[in-house]
Amino acid sequence: MTFNPSPFEKYNFKNQQIYIKRDDLLHIDFSGNKARKFHWFLNQEFTNIKRVISFGSNQSNAMYSLSVMAQLRGWEFIYFCDHIPHFLKENPIGNYKYALQNGMQILESKNRKDDAYLYTSKNDLIIEEGGRQKEAEFGVKILAEELIKDIQNEGITNPYIYLPSGTGTTALYLQKHLPFRVFTCSCVGSDEYLKEQWKMVEDDESIFPIILSSPKKYHYGKLDKELYALWSELKSDMGITFDLMYDPVGWKKFLLHVKQINGTPIFIHQGGVKGNESMLERYKRKYGII
Repeated sequence: MTFNPSPFEKYNFKNQQIYIKRDDLLHIDFSGNKARKFHWFLNQEFTNIKRVISFGSNQSNAMYSLSVMAQLRGWEFIYFCDHIPHFLKENPIGNYKYALQNGMQILESKNRKDDAYLYTSKNDLIIEEGGRQKEAEFGVKILAEELIKDIQNEGITNPYIYLPSGTGTTALYLQKHLPFRVFTCSCVGSDEYLKEQWKMVEDDESIFPIILSSPKKYHYGKLDKELYALWSELKSDMGITFDLMYDPVGWKKFLLHVKQINGTPIFIHQGGVKGNESMLERYKRKYGII
């Protein structure tokens, strides 16, 4: 499976000119960073593999994309997560629902990573949470090559890249293969947590991206009216639907720092909007937002 280069578009938001790399438009099932991270896996033979095993959260975008890959390959798909809320079990929605429809077998485990590796045998392919592994470099390098061409075509003389991070794999490998600065922010844990994720796949700390921080701590997956309002404003002003889990935090931190960064910003839209279905339902239940 191959992907055509994603669109590269110019926008203005809050009087700030910004280019957006529309990786959300790459593929309906492998949008954004999942298309990049799983590109290598989607193009290998794997003649002896019968099953793919992974782990992560119960609404992971990677979980859904892996369920599609397993279905395409005729593999079993086993997925470990630490908790599935009773409401979600009774009312499947979002990535969880669609991955189950694709044949995913999901197992609850407080030690999801350890148990996933214990479960793995010689005919299994194990993929780390969110695609955090060296094989992801193959597809992210292609993204870097596209960005270099996009920037040349637009005549941008002082560009920098910005994207929010979970495991930070995409940001890390972009910085490795780009000749200009890559900025990111932590959306799952602390900034130190993000650095630890990078150290799992890369020894050379000199290529680590620059992390943008904020005084306010955002808890992963926690509903926040302020973030929802920003997400709605982005959608209204630019006509783009962003991911509700990562992107509002990413934009909040970007807007805090953008005036102090010299250059033209390029935001990577990493997809993940299929997960909005469950997030919007949560906002509706808690705040009555429709």
